[in-house]
Amino acid sequence: MINLLSLSLALLMGISLGLLYFGGLWLTVRQLPVTHNPLRLTLMSFLGRIALCLAGFYVLIVKTGDFALICLFVSLVAFFWLRNSLIKQIKPKIRQF
Repeated sequence: MINLLSLSLALLMGISLGLLYFGGLWLTVRQLPVTHNPLRLTLMSFLGRIALCLAGFYVLIVKTGDFALICLFVSLVAFFWLRNSLIKQIKPKIRQF
């Protein structure tokens, strides 16, 4: 039987990693017009966000044990669900004439 605590941990971890990754991306994009070196900002932000997310998913896989693939799937679903939710919140409204 699947451990409910592991699934809730995976869901929380996916949402947290999604906020970290896509929130960091949003902050990076907002800083690009005022930075002196946009390439360095973009690369360092990308590498930092990827490293933190990969480390988070790795910890989730190690800690959940027997249900690692199921928990990883739940976590990734939550990660991309958060992405879609943020896109709906942030995208500009287009006026139709």
